[in-house]
Amino acid sequence: MLIPKIPDVREGCKTRPLFMTGAEPEEVWPLVRDFHYSRRMPSIIKHCFVWREAGGLFGDFGEARAAVIFGQPVNRAWPTDALELQRLVRRDDFDRPLSEFVAWSLRWLKKHTETPFVLSYADSGQGHHGGIYQALSFDYVLESEPRQDGIRNTSSGEFIHGRQVGRMFGSQKRAEVSAQLTEDWELAYHESKFCYVRALKQRRTSLFKQFGWSALPYPKPALAA
Repeated sequence: MLIPKIPDVREGCKTRPLFMTGAEPEEVWPLVRDFHYSRRMPSIIKHCFVWREAGGLFGDFGEARAAVIFGQPVNRAWPTDALELQRLVRRDDFDRPLSEFVAWSLRWLKKHTETPFVLSYADSGQGHHGGIYQALSFDYVLESEPRQDGIRNTSSGEFIHGRQVGRMFGSQKRAEVSAQLTEDWELAYHESKFCYVRALKQRRTSLFKQFGWSALPYPKPALAA
């Protein structure tokens, strides 16, 4: 089901119609494939939204320029009715602020679903510290520990995450993966991630009490690798 459009967004002196709508995962996939560092879709997707251009003369919608995907949290410690912001991606030639897009999607979720809270991780290994979440008043609550679950190319620095390693080598066990690596690859640590949360239907005080959280000082950009 398509989500109601928002008013035109002005870029400089020229009005360029842009609309935020719902979307199917199949439409979002090309953006993730071509412009997101993971190059893969998440599992258990619940909601997809896109920021798109106008379409034809009859109210159709045009090409998607940015997308956000919410799904069931991967970590089983989180409630299954919570949502994890799993992908946020845009085309390289699209420069609208993504914070505006995420804010709209959160308003829609709060109005149309019973989601208690949204969480997301900023991957420091990808140079992310969570600036968008900070701009949207998410609470920063914890930092995950680095773990050795990937491989890195010693020449290019390319990092491949543990799940993809498992698909490539048929195992994520360090000894089995190490035995199959060529000389230009090595076992590598997955850098820490910064966890942010945003209360929706659940009260913030209740959410913090449930998990024993307190709001921590926001990470600085320098903490991201």
